[in-house]
Amino acid sequence: MPHQSPGWQNARETADEAGVHEAAVDAAGAKAAIALGAMPRSSDLFDEAGPRRSPKGAPHATPPAKRRALSVDLTEGHRSRLRERFDRGETLSDYELLELLLFRPIPRRDTKPIAKAMIAAFGSFAGAISAPPQRLTEIEGVGSRVVSDFRLIRAAAEKMTLGALHETEQFGSTDAVANHFRAKLIGRPREEFHILFLDKKNKYLASECAGVGTVDHAPVYPREVVSRALALGASAIVLVHNHPSGDPTPSRADVTVTQSIGQALATVGIAVHDHVIIAGSKHLSMRGEGFI
Repeated sequence: MPHQSPGWQNARETADEAGVHEAAVDAAGAKAAIALGAMPRSSDLFDEAGPRRSPKGAPHATPPAKRRALSVDLTEGHRSRLRERFDRGETLSDYELLELLLFRPIPRRDTKPIAKAMIAAFGSFAGAISAPPQRLTEIEGVGSRVVSDFRLIRAAAEKMTLGALHETEQFGSTDAVANHFRAKLIGRPREEFHILFLDKKNKYLASECAGVGTVDHAPVYPREVVSRALALGASAIVLVHNHPSGDPTPSRADVTVTQSIGQALATVGIAVHDHVIIAGSKHLSMRGEGFI
């Protein structure tokens, strides 16, 4: 074996050290490139079936735009199926009906979690539709467009039930009155006192709010009721107010004000047909319960 000089040995050791250092630098650089997004991670290059490859054979990750498009496609597919079920006349749950309504104001997002959050917060479809705007916007994903659409739905419901009152040839039941004012008053946080004015044939003349109060009281003054009834030429009235508590049982104050208004109107020949109390999905006729 030929003799190796010490200088030659030192040169080889120096070269080996340089190679190790260069490999370490290359590895560190690769890690930095991955962290900055310049290079794909190995998990982006392989899946359960093996390496992903471009048309030219080079491995690559699924582009973010493609993933977003896939998510939109899945959402649109769900929306189409739900619309088809509705169009076929299938009975949908409360949250599914809310989903349908949310499709328009929220066009590019899965609305099922939002609809379910509304049911959890407000208890029902009607409770969500009639919820105050500030409560609605506490739900993640709900903005001014949803609030506006829900307000439109409430206004449409009021118009439809008011039309039913107009078309009623003669007042003979509290149901039509209760249905109209339920659409109007459900979800209101404070008591509101309304009066339905009827002509001598018990047909609809007008509907007006006589006062807005607190959570358990709405002020109304018999003298003002008499004055307005005379101005409209009414022959009878129906009193209506809401109980935000959800309990339609009349309070002592409800009984007292009903009797006071009845006595004041009797002096000018105007009758009080009923006093209807609306409490969520329930209502109570004070005449039916013997208070009038």
